[in-house]
Order: sequence, then C-alpha cells, then structure tokens
Amino acid sequence: MDESDLKYIREVLGREINEIERAMFENLWSEHCAYRTSKKLLRMFSKTLENHDHIVIGPGDDAAVVRLKDNICLALAMESHNHPSYIDPYNGAATGVGGIIRDVLSMGAKPIALLDPLRFGDPKIEKVRWLIDGVVRGIGDYGNRIGVPTVGGECEFDSSFNYNNLVNVVCIGLVKEENIIRGKTQEKGLSLILVGSTGRDGIGGASFASKDLTEESEEERPSVQVGDAFTEKCLIDAILEVVETKKVRAMKDLGAAGLSGAATEMCLSGCELWLERVPLREPLTPYEIMISESQERMLLAVEPRSEEEIINIFKKYDLPANIIGKTTDSKRIIAKYNNEVVVDLPIELLCNAPLYDREEKENILERDGRVEETIDLKEAILKLLESPNICSKEWIYSQYDYDVQLRTVVKPGADAAVLRILEIYPIGIGLTADCNSRFCKLNPYVGSIYSVAEAVRNLVCVGAKPIALLDNLNFANPEKPDRFWQLKECIKGLADACKSFNIPVVGGNVSLYNETVIDDKEYPINPTPAIAVIGKIEDVEKVPGVLDNKVKDGDVLIITNETKEEMGGSEYYKVIFNSEIGRVPRVDLEKEKRIYDKVIKLINEGIIKGAKDCSRGGLAIALAKFCINNNVGVRVNLDSYNFNRLREDVLLFSETSGRIILSVREKDVDKVLKEIDGYVIGKVGGEELNMKINDKNISIKLDKLKDVYYRAFPKIMGEV
Repeated sequence: MDESDLKYIREVLGREINEIERAMFENLWSEHCAYRTSKKLLRMFSKTLENHDHIVIGPGDDAAVVRLKDNICLALAMESHNHPSYIDPYNGAATGVGGIIRDVLSMGAKPIALLDPLRFGDPKIEKVRWLIDGVVRGIGDYGNRIGVPTVGGECEFDSSFNYNNLVNVVCIGLVKEENIIRGKTQEKGLSLILVGSTGRDGIGGASFASKDLTEESEEERPSVQVGDAFTEKCLIDAILEVVETKKVRAMKDLGAAGLSGAATEMCLSGCELWLERVPLREPLTPYEIMISESQERMLLAVEPRSEEEIINIFKKYDLPANIIGKTTDSKRIIAKYNNEVVVDLPIELLCNAPLYDREEKENILERDGRVEETIDLKEAILKLLESPNICSKEWIYSQYDYDVQLRTVVKPGADAAVLRILEIYPIGIGLTADCNSRFCKLNPYVGSIYSVAEAVRNLVCVGAKPIALLDNLNFANPEKPDRFWQLKECIKGLADACKSFNIPVVGGNVSLYNETVIDDKEYPINPTPAIAVIGKIEDVEKVPGVLDNKVKDGDVLIITNETKEEMGGSEYYKVIFNSEIGRVPRVDLEKEKRIYDKVIKLINEGIIKGAKDCSRGGLAIALAKFCINNNVGVRVNLDSYNFNRLREDVLLFSETSGRIILSVREKDVDKVLKEIDGYVIGKVGGEELNMKINDKNISIKLDKLKDVYYRAFPKIMGEV
C-alpha cells in the first residue's frame, strides 16, 4: 500500500492495522475496486440518466436494471478480466464470464445472453495467437457448459494490445420487477449465508488488476482465479429457486476482494462474520478466507428463521452453504475466528478511499493530410476483407453455443444480435458492442462519440431503439498525464453522445494500468472505451432478414447520409499504407439521430428488407459484406452519389459516420426517400459485387468475396 494511505488510515483509526485489515484496504482501496482515479470523471454520466422512467436500478449495484415492458425487466452488467487473461488466458476469460453472470444473478435475474468485446495484438505474433486461442476457449467452454448463449461481441486487433489483451464481458438477465434483489441492505438482524467453497485461488486479484504488467507478472499466476462451470450452473439454478422464496433481502457475488469486499459493500449498516464457519476446500488462515477470490460463491442476507429452508435448497444442488454471520447496526465490519476478533473496521472508511486528482496533458495525435499513393481498388477490397479487423470471426463464435435457451433470432456475425423475449413476444432486444480504439487514440473525444454512433447504427440495422448503455473504460497508466487526459476526454465524448441520443449510461467498469513496462520501455494500449448498447425491438418478425423480410433480386439499394473525406485512422490507410494520417470522422449527432429514428420507423412498418452499417472499411466493405451476408450480388453506380467529388478510393473507403445501406422493394423507394434524406445507389442482382465509379468498373464474384472473407481468420490462426 501507498505510505500516505497507511498514514491516513492510522490517523483515522488511531491505531496500527493488522495484516488482515491491511490486505482488505489494499484490495478495497485498489483502483480496481475504489475507482480512485475515475470516480469524479464518471459523474459526467449523470446527465444521461435524467428523464428515463424505465430505469429501475441505475449505476452503483452489481448490475443495472431497466424495464422492458410491464413487470419484465432486464438486468445488465459489463466487466473486464484483462490482466488475468494475459497471464492465464483460458482461466482468466472463463472466470470473467462466471463473474459477470453472478453480477446479474445477484439481482435475482436469470442470465439469458453474453457478449464478448475482445482486443488482441498483432496476430502474426505466436504469443498473440496463443492468447486468442486460450481466451476464446475459456469463454466458449464456460458459457457453453452453463447454458448461457454468447450471442455477439467484437474483436479488434492492434499492436498496442501485444502485451495487454482486453477481455470485456457483458451479461444480460431477465427478471420480474417484483423479484429484483438489491446488492445492499441497511437492515440489521439478517442472517448471512455464504454459498460455495473457498480456496486459495485468486488471492490479491483486485490489487493485481490495479498495476502495470511487467516482465515479472507471470509470477502472479496465483492471482488468477480458476472456474468450475458445472458448479456455476448449479449455483444459477439454486439461486433462482432461492429467489422464489421471497426471503432474500440482499445478495452479492464474491468477486474482487472476496468476502471482505462482498460483506463490506452489502452490509451498509454493519456486520459480524464468523470465519470458522466459511465452507473451505482446504485449510485456510483468516487472512486467506477474507481476501480469497475463489469463484462460484455468493453472499446472501436472508430473513431470520429462513436459514434452514435456504440452505436445504443449496444442499439439493450439492452446493456447500453455511450461516457465517449477521447484519448489525454497528456501521463496522467485525470478523471473528473462533471467537477472536481479527478484523474491526468502520465500513464507511473501507468503502470510501481518498480519490486522486491526476495531472492531465492534451495529446491529440490526429494530423491533417492524405496518402497520395493509390492502389488497384479491387486489390484493396480483397486485402481489406482479409484484414483481421474486418474478416469473418466465425472461427471465434463457432466455438460458442449461441442458440441455447432458444431466444436467438439474429446470430453472431451480423451488425447486432437479436433475442426474442418469449414472456412478452413479439417484443425482442438488440445487443451490440463497439469501440474503434484507433480513432480514440488519434482524437479521444471524437473517437468516443463515433463509437456510440456506430453502436446505435448497428442496433438500428435490426430495428432496435437504444434503451441503455454500459461502458468498459480500458486505459493505460493514469499516472501519466497524457493517459489521464485520454480517459477524461473519452468519458466526456461518451456522455455527450449518449445525452444527444437520449441513451442512459446505466453501469459499467473501469480498467486502468493496461500498460506493460519491458526494459524500462512503456507499451500502453490504445484508449478503449468499449461500450455495449441494448435496444428494444417492438416486433422481432419485422427485423430485416427474419422470416419473409429477405433481400431479393430487384431490390433497390439506398444509402443514408453523404460520404466525406475522413480517412484518419481508417482501416484502408492502416492496412494498405500503414498510415493513420487524416481527419477522424466527425458525427453530426442531431442529423444522425433523425436518420436512425426514421430507419427504425421504416423497419417497424416492414419496408426495409436488408440493412448494413457502413463503418470499418467504408462503403466498399459494407457492400461486400451485404453481398456475403445476404448471398446476393449487387450492381452499384456511385457517380451521382459522389457529389463531393471525392477521389475513388476515398469514396469507397472513408469511414464517415451516419451511413446505412438499405434494401427495399422498388415499389417502396419513394416512400423511403420521403422519410429519410437518402440516395439511390444501385440494385440487388447477379452473382457479383459490381461497382461503377467515374470511368472505373470494379467487379468481384460473390464466391471470391466469401472465400477471402471466411478463410482469412482460420489462415491467421494457422488452420488453413
């Protein structure tokens, strides 16, 4: 611990703290738990929460809860398991999934879906491929075995992640409003039941996640927890049965800081713990019992005289459980071991670490200019299609069971996943995850706004109106002024964009110190404010591509919004010329909101048969993916659309925001153009992508597009 923290604690308590208490402060006052750098900045999100009656529980609990319709609610949570997944990718990723599921479960909700936003370094590096394989297997094995579908996510590659891959996880749960359980209680006299067994794995995990990785970090493998998916499945079923008893007053996952964290954060009025009663896998000291981060454990505060009923439910599922304490009105956490007091601390002090005021230094890396060199356009399209940031990620999501629970309507590989909510059918939800970390590196504020706009656009493509946003703020060492400035600017950008789009930021996570030091050289990650956005779909049967809403030959293609020369950070410049020069795309928030509202309206009317977001790779790649996803050819003439008189490669590969390619029947074209300020660019038909621009004609067979797109990632992983 920092010496100034120890001095402050001594002054407040008037005594020295013992070894166990010191470990509790070290974990609970860590950046991972206490948000000492970011808490003041996160207040910028408060303006997004105004005037939203559907928010049942906002930021501050294990998960947020929003009302979907009547008493049917969604519990939402997003977390990171970055450091553990670099040291031990399989277990780090698996336990990240387990932890986020328990966060949602602790609200009394049944987990129904997972998303996995991932970031890795250059996949040409063998270590990076090993990390990819371990992380994907960890997510797949754990999620598949517990019966929760992984329905979407994203996977971004950049050399800045060579030494710090990012594993973010999102869980969505379903709960009736009357069954919601909070993660906090002020009541005294409740019995505390701990379910699950405690071992030595994960000791010190929270403090481990609050510092830079170094060459010696491999030695901290014991800080990585080990998961057991079968036990988690039993825990899910048992907890949902316990919730039905209506006798649980509060419930919390044992995550960061273990029992010390769960008890302190849940029992706001105070608690007394009896550590000798904690179910153990092996003999442990009181120190180890208090800060172990063993997985598949929950702490419940239950009504007096209900203990036997609840413990018997856990026994039915072969889960060890015991009464380990009670809530009090002492405002203190007191832990005893065989009647000897080993911890006696005020809860308010443990839960309120002093916050940092960091120095900041502006560092905009965006530079005006353009690459004057050009390349054959057909060759460029094929090279971009096999870029790891653009090519099919079927190699990843084919390892996930995305159909379990029978809710998945639109599966991984689309702009957004779609789930039917059987309890209120035909209402459904759209789910997407987004962030362009290269844009955020070049201009953090602008890049963050773009990420929100892209996520909204992805939801719009499936007819979903955004109702909530989660963020996972992944950044490097905030003690460096330029890194702290990046964090501040990204939060400001997210907050401003969400306010404009009227999307409440209901929860999230902050992961700092994603930076590695090797031989005194610093390797920071790109600033990565990853977001997950959840949208409401009024009728899943109207979603483009579902049932009879299919793209057909003769459909007319319409694009929303213009294309500008905004090539800074584009995939085209990076892949083809290894350059990031140019203007990062700006977002006209008011204009885009109007466009997206109109597109959702047209989808709800059943007029839109296909929709494809234009983002990474630009218009050319969006058209190529449209062909691949719908198994059709298109004939496009871009001459009249190119009213900004852009160079051909700029028109095709600029990543201007606000663009969606829509496929509509010819009879509906006039109606669509009355609603939105769109441009007709071509028709569906044939078996190739055919584009005319000025005097150039580009033609690529559909089979060729598919071959390049689907074979690229297996080739990267050495399987082709």
